[in-house]
Amino acid sequence: MTFRPASRDGQQKKTVQVETNDPAAANLVLEVSAKVEVALAISPASIVFPAFTGASGSAEPLYARISGSQSPSVNISGVECSNKLISVEANPGGFDGDPGRQVKFTVLPGMPIGRFRERIVLTTDSDKVPELSLFVMGEVLGPISVTPRHLPLGTIQAGTPVRKIIRLQSTLPDGAFRVVDVKSTVEGLTTELITVTPGSEYKIAVGLAEGLSRPVIRGEIIITTDNKEQASIPVRVFGRTLPAQPPGQAVPADISPDLR
Repeated sequence: MTFRPASRDGQQKKTVQVETNDPAAANLVLEVSAKVEVALAISPASIVFPAFTGASGSAEPLYARISGSQSPSVNISGVECSNKLISVEANPGGFDGDPGRQVKFTVLPGMPIGRFRERIVLTTDSDKVPELSLFVMGEVLGPISVTPRHLPLGTIQAGTPVRKIIRLQSTLPDGAFRVVDVKSTVEGLTTELITVTPGSEYKIAVGLAEGLSRPVIRGEIIITTDNKEQASIPVRVFGRTLPAQPPGQAVPADISPDLR
């Protein structure tokens, strides 16, 4: 039997159900308890930055805390991160006079537009926990906001009208842009460019061409703009189609109401 308490310390209990060949005790419930001591841990397990623009970097730093029985005496001897735009600093006494802020994370200016997720490894001089790791993630916004970045069509009955909307808006007061082209990598997927406010807001209406019989829909809508930072914006699209339903038969339950 192996007892895995994860990062929980203190008195821990687990129950185990055991089946036996003894008719008088065919099923047994055992309680396993142990006092767990965490030598070294870092929390939270993930650092999530609020969305920010890549040119400015993260608005404020985020922090992590090192805990455990060895934390008062342990030293961070090294930091490993493949992304050089993520700055990691350690201060055993805590940053800003706060002992709970022992590791500081900052995203430097220049991070590419889009989502990022990086694993950080801290090397320690602990004899029991030589490494601590966690993930740093977030999203870098560009001058053009795109909603959604992934477009699910759901399950579609053949012959059923479909209309989904992709919205593009300027995130900067003086960030005028223009959509110059819209293409789909999926044959039979239609697109329509709608200008809401010239220079600042556009919509892309996505639908299915009549007679489309493709069982699986998977590809991208490629939106081309005149903005140098976001000249090409891909939006992943996916879904599936079912054969046309004979008259009088019910629509399958997994088809969402907005696709009926």
